[in-house]
Amino acid sequence: MYGAPVTQPMDVPYSPPSQFSQAPLPEMAEIKDASTGTLRLEGTLAKRLPNMPSGDLDDLSFSNSKQVEAAKLMNDMRYVYNISRQQASRSKAISKAKGRQAQRAAERR
Repeated sequence: MYGAPVTQPMDVPYSPPSQFSQAPLPEMAEIKDASTGTLRLEGTLAKRLPNMPSGDLDDLSFSNSKQVEAAKLMNDMRYVYNISRQQASRSKAISKAKGRQAQRAAERR
């Protein structure tokens, strides 16, 4: 005899792959704490970075671009409002002159 005696067929444990089996899921990412205390403090904990320097390389002073833009907009609005006031006053003067002229023409008849 050359090996173990064979009295029964050899039984090899075999489990066919299931059609419902899934690959193992990756680890879940850590979820941020969303309690009310944490949410209230969220805006105060983040530090604001300083403003970027202006575009000139010679002058690296920091400027507040929003204030500069707001000031420019206000100056433009003042300029345009001044023009509209001048136009309104000129239009008013012309209409008064036309009214006076019409009054004189009516009185002559």
